[in-house]
Amino acid sequence: MQKIIVNLSSLKAKLLEAEKEDMDIMELCIVASQMEDEISQPAFLHFEGISKNGTHKDYESIDEFLILERLLIDKSA
Repeated sequence: MQKIIVNLSSLKAKLLEAEKEDMDIMELCIVASQMEDEISQPAFLHFEGISKNGTHKDYESIDEFLILERLLIDKSA
């Protein structure tokens, strides 16, 4: 099983946006982290809404919430 951790408020914002636009289905794709030009890019969750009439809309994505970075930030304070 592939997992991803995302910020709850970012996730809610994407879902509320799709709901306001009467989307009935949300397709979620986890895109794994990658190396680009020796720089690590975080994994992200991509959203695509699908309406009852089959129309698709790209809701873009949110980056993975990196727990380790958050722990380091909280400890430094």
